[in-house]
Amino acid sequence: MSSMINNVGQQQNNMDDIYHLAQSVRKKIGLEGDLEDKELIDHLETASSEIKELLSSSFGPMGLNKLIINHVDDVYLTNDGKTIIEQMDVLHPIVTSLKELSRSMDKSCGDGTKTAVILASSLIINAVKLIKMGVHPTTIIKGYKLALNKAYELLELNSITARSYDDSYAAILSATVSKGIEFDQAEILSTIVVDVVEHLRALSDDGYLDLDENVKIMKKVGGPEIVHLNGVILDETPARFDMPQSLIEPRILILNYDIKLKSAFINSSHNISMDSIETAYLFEEERKRILGSFAEKIINTGANVVFCEGDVDSHIEECLVKNNILMFKKLKMKDLKSISMATGAEIMSIRDDLDEQHLGRADKVEVKKRCGEDFAFISANDQKFSTILIWEPVKYALEKVEEAADDALNTAAFILKNKMVVTGGGGIEFELSQMLRNYASTIGGKEQLAVIEYANALEEIPRILAKNMGMNVIDSMTRMSHFYNKGLAARVDRSRKITENVPLVYDSATIKKLAIISATETANSVLRIDKIVLKK
Repeated sequence: MSSMINNVGQQQNNMDDIYHLAQSVRKKIGLEGDLEDKELIDHLETASSEIKELLSSSFGPMGLNKLIINHVDDVYLTNDGKTIIEQMDVLHPIVTSLKELSRSMDKSCGDGTKTAVILASSLIINAVKLIKMGVHPTTIIKGYKLALNKAYELLELNSITARSYDDSYAAILSATVSKGIEFDQAEILSTIVVDVVEHLRALSDDGYLDLDENVKIMKKVGGPEIVHLNGVILDETPARFDMPQSLIEPRILILNYDIKLKSAFINSSHNISMDSIETAYLFEEERKRILGSFAEKIINTGANVVFCEGDVDSHIEECLVKNNILMFKKLKMKDLKSISMATGAEIMSIRDDLDEQHLGRADKVEVKKRCGEDFAFISANDQKFSTILIWEPVKYALEKVEEAADDALNTAAFILKNKMVVTGGGGIEFELSQMLRNYASTIGGKEQLAVIEYANALEEIPRILAKNMGMNVIDSMTRMSHFYNKGLAARVDRSRKITENVPLVYDSATIKKLAIISATETANSVLRIDKIVLKK
């Protein structure tokens, strides 16, 4: 009887847990029941407006950061669009659609996330205005498609080729500055990224580079400083302090697994009893003989730098010190693969037949102490591998610089594949908005209204940039119209002025196209919704 009561009680507890879970999910969704007609339209507008407002204040070089504390109390200080929207603990269908947009932009090009989400939100908000005026959603979708096709065509016409170092630098600097880091820091980082990409491209016969594979970004608390090396940087200490600290044109051997002796190697049957000093002495002598043979194998290869995944016996280390060989041990396999790529060394085992042909080459290996830590700098100028090392005294600032470096590399990768660029600082969006308004006058029917609202949504980009710079938005747009009417490319400058594109600020045309296409498709998919059904 008591067990039956316990079972009933347990079932009731389970039902209570399910109920509370359901209530928690409903709260995150933000809906209390099915939505259609006016309620649905209001929800579309409210959700899109909140997302747009959330990201807009973080947009551009003067955008503000968000301090996010998620459900497990992890703290994020960031203005990265993907991070902000990913950490929102909301399951609303519209928010979910915009989250998917941010993920797809980040996955496809690693940049342009905020531009795409802000544009998609603006398109939805503007569409709601038309729906309230009596325009049918299918008419708006058709108008948005017409506007997208014309915007893409105009982007093609207004793109220029980044022919020089300065052109590439201008595009990469624009992506770097957008993360809100200090301008001088952004300049240093952009110069490094351009140098790294140009160096790697010069070594690539087919012009193909996988920057995820060919470039390593390291971040450390300290500094502040940013350095790069054509080769590999490791935050590792040599196996012994008395090993050489610098070697010119080293011969490199990479080994995996431990280089130690297990008792089973000497006596697999475990039938030796240490019952006397003589037996123990003989055992130790045999151990030293085998370890000595391991050390001799390493020495005979001609290697003078050894990188090992596992632990190494102290007797082997001593033999290597006597032969002026530098060794690093207990390394990550990921680092060994990077060293292999940068030096051409094969990853071997101590029990393999080691030979000189398995060795790699480098220009120099040097051990330096920086910011209180030992680092190994492995220079290899003729190989397709580079490392960028970022020091920042504050952890949260370190994350921002890493995000900036990631965006800079992604932009560099797109410019490497397609050298077309467009005016940055909201310049291209303003030009497209003006041209689309002229285009709208050639269209008959209510689709014309949708094209005009599409143009208005594009103009939101320079408007938000001007607002975040502390500028008067109306005066700024008037000034941009003045330049446009004179046939000059204008943009929002970090000096809080509307200027011609001098000094040069560019955005990757490919990333801009992807942002506009993704934003339009997301907005159109949302506008096709006529009812949100909340499953009971």
